Amino acid sequence: MIINIDNCDFNNDYFHFTNKTNINSILNEGLKPKIGVASKLVGDRANVSVSKGGKGIMGIINSFIYKFYMGLRIIDIPQEYRHYFLEIDDFNSKDSISKDIACRAMIRKLKEEVYLRIILDDEKLKQAKVGGLTGYDVNLPIEIDKSCIEIITNEENRILSAYEVAKYVYEKAKDKEIFRKMHEDFFYMYEMKECN
Repeated sequence: MIINIDNCDFNNDYFHFTNKTNINSILNEGLKPKIGVASKLVGDRANVSVSKGGKGIMGIINSFIYKFYMGLRIIDIPQEYRHYFLEIDDFNSKDSISKDIACRAMIRKLKEEVYLRIILDDEKLKQAKVGGLTGYDVNLPIEIDKSCIEIITNEENRILSAYEVAKYVYEKAKDKEIFRKMHEDFFYMYEMKECN
């Protein structure tokens, strides 16, 4: 049910992030395919979205930030996400969202969420739809049994926020120029002067 972050394989393991409030139901019932807020943003089908490895974690966060400031106007921010955008007073505005505000919103979102490690076998992966340019964004139209789900913790068994898990990935990748070029917004978020 739990796994120390140091025991995760950030090359090959699969990860899913979700709001902390969902942990109990997921641990009791598993993950069920659905069209969540993020899926609605990109017009996706009902699925369980997972990211493959650290590259997938960087990629999905990078995509969220990019979508926030390049794909949405303030008025388009989903109602469920508006509380992350503390700097915005008027959600009826048709102005675009700045990159800094998008990054701050993503930080707040990740701090309210956790990453789960998902154990997938070849049979489940055969049913997957692999998206994105990198192949690290995996969508599964099937349920994931609770026995295949582990919450990521530190060495004291404290559940880590999704922000902390992603920061762990950032620390491992920050000196690799190839990742910086592919996931510029992800690195920008962790290197902003104001990270609150």
